[in-house]
Amino acid sequence: MTSRTTPAEANVSSSQAHVYFETERLIVRQYTLNDADALFGLMADIRVHTYTKDKNHPWNQQRTEEYIKFMISKDFRTLDCFHGAVIEKDTNQLVGLCGLNPYKAGEPEIEFKLGVPYWGRGYATELGKQIIRSAFAATDLKGIYGMAQPGNIASRKVLEKIGMEYLGDRMFRNHEDSFYYIGNQK
Repeated sequence: MTSRTTPAEANVSSSQAHVYFETERLIVRQYTLNDADALFGLMADIRVHTYTKDKNHPWNQQRTEEYIKFMISKDFRTLDCFHGAVIEKDTNQLVGLCGLNPYKAGEPEIEFKLGVPYWGRGYATELGKQIIRSAFAATDLKGIYGMAQPGNIASRKVLEKIGMEYLGDRMFRNHEDSFYYIGNQK
């Protein structure tokens, strides 16, 4: 029987939060309530949302806290569906978020958002490669989708660098997106 961690227990400290995976420079772990101010500082910047549904709605403190509380309540422990805090190892700073969102049965959508100060460092590519590698190794996912607005050249390049194949443009969430996909080869 698996024991469930309550939100209060999950918030004891970030050092005790469940770690989803690590890369050379980053740690992806469960959220704690202590992450709210740092995540708000990143997600309140409208530039982070230039190519997202939140384009005209940067996060406020309340939304950030609600998002974190929701993620804590879900207590995700597997890599078939999760959202985690991205922590820079050298500084122990929260630099963004990433995860796999439900899309199709056995085929989630990859997501990552990094704060503007962390753009251009290769973090998105590093995260994307490890999400794919870890999720395919630890789950029975058939594949993973990636979506980016056609004008979001940086994200589209990341999706290609992490091994995803371009499938074409389609309507998704009331706007056109470029679709990418990678199948599980195990």
